[in-house]
Amino acid sequence: MKEFKIGLLVLFIFFAFARNCVYAKAYMSDIELIKSIQKYDKKINKNPDSAKLYIKRGFLKFCLKDYGSALEDYTSAEELEPKNANIFYSRGRVWFECKKYNFALEDYDKAITLSPKDSKIYLSRGMAKDKLNDIDGAFNDYNLAIKYNKHLRDAYVNRGIIYDKQGNYDRALGDYYKALKLRKYGPDAYYNIGLTHCKMNQFDDAIEDFTEAIKQNPNYSLAYYHRGLVYLELDNQQFAKSDLQKAYQLNPKNLEIKEHLDNLNKKLNKMLEYEEFYY
Repeated sequence: MKEFKIGLLVLFIFFAFARNCVYAKAYMSDIELIKSIQKYDKKINKNPDSAKLYIKRGFLKFCLKDYGSALEDYTSAEELEPKNANIFYSRGRVWFECKKYNFALEDYDKAITLSPKDSKIYLSRGMAKDKLNDIDGAFNDYNLAIKYNKHLRDAYVNRGIIYDKQGNYDRALGDYYKALKLRKYGPDAYYNIGLTHCKMNQFDDAIEDFTEAIKQNPNYSLAYYHRGLVYLELDNQQFAKSDLQKAYQLNPKNLEIKEHLDNLNKKLNKMLEYEEFYY
């Protein structure tokens, strides 16, 4: 019975296929993923000509961040079913996580040739093009993703980011709000709305946006960081310090956050020395 439940879960998360495997990780620990992989090892030994088994095992390995083995499984599946668009899409996602964006594009192109109206493939290809600074190509792919699925909220968020880069802030905000209309939980959308409001010098609105992003995701380091920068802009140094400290606590490897925090601490220390000298 337990094996049956895990099987259903694997099918569900396979077709859900979230960008960073968050659905799988939400339900399965690393140990559970390894155990499931071991079960597929036995199934593949008994039935080595089943592409579906390689695809499912490849997905579990992808969630485990065992990208090399995942690539091997998807390549084995391709040899068995060379016209299965999902295989190329899935392998493209692995290449993307490996930062091999050109390889990802090759697989996404093949997947789209086989499944030309699959919105999620256009979304993923757009993300790869964005990484390669092909902004126009990414924008076109996000448009196609929305054309084939008007409810694909990540396509709106990503297209909004491009509008923002182009300085088209009204359209950027329009896309972010469309994404939130599709799903109220959207810390990334609120974060990007905050960034856009900053560029429009609407700092009070930006604080509200970053605050909502933090409310939805209390570990959102960049939201704390940028809210701290807004507080600095508004000369609210104590609130800025609190946010920058929290951002650095959550992301101690971010040197930019550390630099701003160090500079603020130096400024506050000088102010304290000045006050002590005169009082």
